[in-house]
Amino acid sequence: MISEIIQAATATKSGANWKLPLLVAIIPAVASIAAATIAARAAKIAKNAELSAQHLRDLENRISEKKYDVYKPMINLIRDMLDRRQIAEEDSRSRTSDFSTWVIIYGSDEAVQAFHNFMQAAYHDPPAKVLMKLYADFVISARRDMGYPETNVLQSHFLGMRINDLYDSSMLRNVDAPLDEICREAHWEPPWARG
Repeated sequence: MISEIIQAATATKSGANWKLPLLVAIIPAVASIAAATIAARAAKIAKNAELSAQHLRDLENRISEKKYDVYKPMINLIRDMLDRRQIAEEDSRSRTSDFSTWVIIYGSDEAVQAFHNFMQAAYHDPPAKVLMKLYADFVISARRDMGYPETNVLQSHFLGMRINDLYDSSMLRNVDAPLDEICREAHWEPPWARG
């Protein structure tokens, strides 16, 4: 085929017939160049997208590490308080203040609200069941915020690791119920619901 095109082109050098075979020969070459150019551009776009995705993953990892640094001291402090360990009041205030400062920046809306509810309840003499529910809500919201947004962990799962007789205790049996229901049963009105 190619040899026929070349013969046709050389046979009639002076005539217009040589242009058609030359044009037929050039079309695949142009198509190849165009395909190579498009492929190179697509590869560059894909590489840039990959770099952007990696940069985003790096940023998410840094934020995740920062969230861990923010949450850990407060979760440990609340754990120590509930375990009735002796904690210096100044240490408690300092850690709570530090956490409050940074959770508003790094925490999710859910975590900020859960911590708010826990702290406000703590200053209004809540029943133990309400306080445990709010503590579990806060820890679960921190869990979601730190990388498990689709978690199925319930308050009873979390508290069951800390309270041996969770399911035997009538006080904590339905700790997975909505907070409003638990507050009604305990005849306690949350301060944020007063108004």
